[in-house]
Amino acid sequence: MSNISKILDISRRALVAQQAALNVTSNNIANVNTPGYSRQRIILEPNSTSHQVSSLQTQKFLGAGVSVLTVERTRSTFISSEIRSEKQEMKRWQHREQYFLEIESIYNEPSDSGLSSVIQDFWDAWDELSNDPQSWSARERLKQGGISLSNTINYMNKRFVDLQMNLDEELVMRVEEVNSLLDQIGGMNLRIASSVARNIEPNELKDQRDMLIEDLSELIDVQIVEHPSGSVTVSLSGRTLVERDSVYKLGVKERSLGYGIVHDVVWGSDQDITINNGMLKGILEVRDDVIVNELEHLDTLASALVTSVNSIHQGGYALDGTTDHVFFDPDTTGARDMAVDATILADLNNIAASGDGSPGDASTALEIANLRESRVLQSGTSTIEDYYASAIASIGVRSREATFMRENQELIVEQLENQRSSISGVSLDEEMMNLVKYQHAYEAAAHLISTIDEMMQTIIDIV
Repeated sequence: MSNISKILDISRRALVAQQAALNVTSNNIANVNTPGYSRQRIILEPNSTSHQVSSLQTQKFLGAGVSVLTVERTRSTFISSEIRSEKQEMKRWQHREQYFLEIESIYNEPSDSGLSSVIQDFWDAWDELSNDPQSWSARERLKQGGISLSNTINYMNKRFVDLQMNLDEELVMRVEEVNSLLDQIGGMNLRIASSVARNIEPNELKDQRDMLIEDLSELIDVQIVEHPSGSVTVSLSGRTLVERDSVYKLGVKERSLGYGIVHDVVWGSDQDITINNGMLKGILEVRDDVIVNELEHLDTLASALVTSVNSIHQGGYALDGTTDHVFFDPDTTGARDMAVDATILADLNNIAASGDGSPGDASTALEIANLRESRVLQSGTSTIEDYYASAIASIGVRSREATFMRENQELIVEQLENQRSSISGVSLDEEMMNLVKYQHAYEAAAHLISTIDEMMQTIIDIV
């Protein structure tokens, strides 16, 4: 009778184990479309207890059934790490491409309203004046050409500065997003460690934390270390951001550019920290490198125009025979405040076209018109238009590079995510096969219990 009771106990354990397996399979099927869910797998093991059966010849130990060892996630740590790394690079290039497109829209080349066309019109106005130095309409056109040139450069400078400030605002916002994710990861660490300590496998919590870490890795290049306790340590450039449930947040500190305030990312209150990848890296590169270079190009262009035109114009003669007039405001500091001089705006007679003071001479106007061919930039190797064309070409090359790198990284991430899906994703075909397998095992265990019941009833009837 005792042996029959032990068989009944084995059957009971089998029912419990197969029911657990069915629960895991059902949970996988239910979460087939859940983002970040990792397929779970039940691990069964033979029960460690046994009982001894004796006979006249020998003694044998019979098994004591099955039990559930654990329910584990099918997840590749290596592939997850690779996805985080490649997503950091992808987000960096996505942001670079986005803002290079905005920079190209500021240049707006080639077009009739672009700076290149405005510069051409300015030189053409001097050409027209050289043909008729006393023409009032030619002088008016030249004044308007100078105003248009100055306003265009001013406007481009303002748009670059505005873009830089917008990038700075996004940087501050993204730092706040980083800190929010750090808080959530710290909270998950506490819940997961608590579950592990109670011998509960918190698979769903780990999936949620992995999604948070992946979101974080799109922003900054974090390093992740997982501990036996279930918690993870998150660090950035050697600085700890999350340790168990302790969170050390990023901050920002102000830095003056002279024409505005931007923010640098710091660890804690004021300790410098390096960001090497991710969305924030892309923002910092465009804000601090690309746009700064474009502003310097505009300043160089504006200064070259002001200096070269004024140096010739001051040697020429106005219609009233006076000299030493400037065409552009000599107090110009760069693209931001370039302007036609107030004396020209007030009186077109102050435009100097003559080189010797005679009414019909136009040598000064012709010399200024010929500046379009003069190599006044880059140590006498580049004209103003060549310099501007070079700056545009450089942006075009870097924009195409960003597009190429973005597309390449998206392809790499897609391939890695497909690999992860093949390991961690739920396959309905596979789960349906498991469902049938565990169902049959459950039915067999139930049938065994029914058989044991009949055996026990037979023994009772005999007794």
